[in-house]
Amino acid sequence: MNNKHERLILYISLATILSTSVLFISLPIFDCAKVKKIVPELNLSQLCHADVSENQWEYIVIHHSATEKGNAARFDDYHRKKRKWEHGLAYHFVIGNGSFSGDGEIEVSERWKKQIHGAHTANMNCNRVAIGICLVGDFENGGTPTNNQFESLVALVQYLSSRYNISLSDVLLHKQVFQKGTACPGKNFPFAEFKTRLLRIASKTNNSHIAF
Repeated sequence: MNNKHERLILYISLATILSTSVLFISLPIFDCAKVKKIVPELNLSQLCHADVSENQWEYIVIHHSATEKGNAARFDDYHRKKRKWEHGLAYHFVIGNGSFSGDGEIEVSERWKKQIHGAHTANMNCNRVAIGICLVGDFENGGTPTNNQFESLVALVQYLSSRYNISLSDVLLHKQVFQKGTACPGKNFPFAEFKTRLLRIASKTNNSHIAF
């Protein structure tokens, strides 16, 4: 091999090393510790397991707690002591915002475990056949659901809709229930986005239970 050829190979090798080094230096360094999981791992089949024969649920009603903080235990205490409700917590599920339970954590009430009707609307006929889901937060006065809450809600509603053959048109906001006026779950709850997400899931899975 002549010297000219050897020098050419050396130049190519040096150029390759330099370009690789520049590329490596220019790449952003990501701190893996700062990457947050959007939704906790959910085993919805296990989470939604009931201790008794299941009811034939027909509706799902979405609520907010109208409080910045809270969890199932605190709401249960209030409903038992202040509202004097025998079965305590009015809802079947509570989705936390990170205040007194995890952000996006789904808490299951005894009402659900024992398949007892809810106390989450003023319409008792609705309560008998409607699953009540409450997100911790005040979405009427500036607050909005956290990303984790929203994702957990989508997953939970999709699962329950499929399990009980509940159509998307029967997934309601509290204020849509025929009863005395209420703003629940607040003007800042992203209902259009919520239903769009459910429709997208239905279109991908061909799930006729929530598609219409």
